[in-house]
Amino acid sequence: FVPPRFSLDDVGGYAVLKEWLAKRQALFSKDALDAGIPIPKGILLMGISGCGKSLCVKTISTLWNLPLFRLDMNAVFGTDNPEMTFLRALRAVESVSPAVLWIDEIEMGVGGYREGQDASMSRIFSGFLTWMQEKNAMVFVAATANRIHLLPAEIIRKGRFDQVFFVDLPNEEERKAIFTIHLKKSKCDVERFDLVFLAKATNGWNGAEIEQAVVSAVVDAY
Repeated sequence: FVPPRFSLDDVGGYAVLKEWLAKRQALFSKDALDAGIPIPKGILLMGISGCGKSLCVKTISTLWNLPLFRLDMNAVFGTDNPEMTFLRALRAVESVSPAVLWIDEIEMGVGGYREGQDASMSRIFSGFLTWMQEKNAMVFVAATANRIHLLPAEIIRKGRFDQVFFVDLPNEEERKAIFTIHLKKSKCDVERFDLVFLAKATNGWNGAEIEQAVVSAVVDAY
């Protein structure tokens, strides 16, 4: 279980994803079910590491007011019977639905499968695809991936995830927003900083690098 600590205000950029999530905020409800509206199945965030994919997943539970559970694929493969453990984990999340299930670096688990590889991995992969397709429980799957080339095509096709988002390096406006968020977190007066200069000077940086730049500067200044 991951306690809610972040909101969408803690995320710089991601305008398209924020709009998508806000539109579907009311769909995890009895009213939407009674109206025959299909429940969102999940999203896949893939792209460059350090750009806030995991942070975005954490904000979904806050926005939709649902509990968030993280499935650790390394722990699954560390057991004697990975398939059984994986299915038991899925059943456990279904039993506490409605909920958000976060699968971090999905390519390392279900996505790392290739023909001729470990048989248990292929069974987990096919079991996961079937579960994503057929599940009736109100479980929203939020998966993140850094190495896109490891993901098989079957996992990206429509019907498994509602939407696949590609996460790129932040542009200048987004870098300004990220600087503002982290400066405020560090209790700095944002008005005293030249955000335009900072955004231009950090061209090609990801969000994590900008955060660490602010952290280092705050430590040095203190």
